[in-house]
Amino acid sequence: MSLINQKFLITVVAILGLMALTSRLDSKVGKPKSKGDQSLRLRAQAAVVVDVENRVILYSKNPTDQRSIASITKLMTILVFLDLTPDLDLPIIILPEDRTRGPSNFPIGNSYRLIDLLHGVLLSSDNRAAMTLVRSTGLSLEGFAQKMNQKAASLGLTDSHFADPTGLDEGNVSSALDCARLIEVALQNELITSISQKKEYHCRSLLKKRLVHLYSTNRLLSNQSLEVLIGKTGFIRRAGYCLAACVGDGNGKKIAFVVLGAPSNTTRFQEMYKLIRWTAKNYKLAIS
Repeated sequence: MSLINQKFLITVVAILGLMALTSRLDSKVGKPKSKGDQSLRLRAQAAVVVDVENRVILYSKNPTDQRSIASITKLMTILVFLDLTPDLDLPIIILPEDRTRGPSNFPIGNSYRLIDLLHGVLLSSDNRAAMTLVRSTGLSLEGFAQKMNQKAASLGLTDSHFADPTGLDEGNVSSALDCARLIEVALQNELITSISQKKEYHCRSLLKKRLVHLYSTNRLLSNQSLEVLIGKTGFIRRAGYCLAACVGDGNGKKIAFVVLGAPSNTTRFQEMYKLIRWTAKNYKLAIS
């Protein structure tokens, strides 16, 4: 064997040995999944805090882990629905085919304006209202889900896939980072934000004149010291308790917060407040 070949062989062996050692060290020590502040000790499975204007991640825990997101899905549902430019004053009758899991404020056989159903979806996360809105577009559920995925792709939501408009299907998946981006996009729609900032909404059915009371599932709205710009809750067993929101500092600064997979309804809001306080302290923002 020539001297050159010997040197080449020695070099290759050395490189392979170094790679093997590095691999063993990585498997033993492990690599952190996020750059999150470990002192927060969040119980949620994933979370992010994002400066909306600059798209800078201020905090993250498993930010790109793909997870079921339950009714946070409805933000994409409404974005796609509004893209179709419906006449929101049009009435529609709730039909048996709109029935799905979960309680509803909209009885079958009653008629409501599309704007009333829109409030039902964004405030009380009403699944029947979501199904009725989709039916009003003339699209099948499969066709509407396809548009949701096309919208996700156009927004760069690479961790997201949508299977139905309600969020009940476990196939509705995303990541904390994608949910922050979804919040950012929804924030640009004045109708969505104006509805999302309401604590309650009241309307009447058009046929039977039955009064409907809708209340927001977003407890952040009860905090008068917070400028809550938008928020959406979600829960199914697979997803755990989820919350995506955006809070302002009163001076134009907007911060998106996402908590996914919290163990309880109370915990998701506790952890959201924990993130808000942490952000206010570490980034000198008047948001807490």
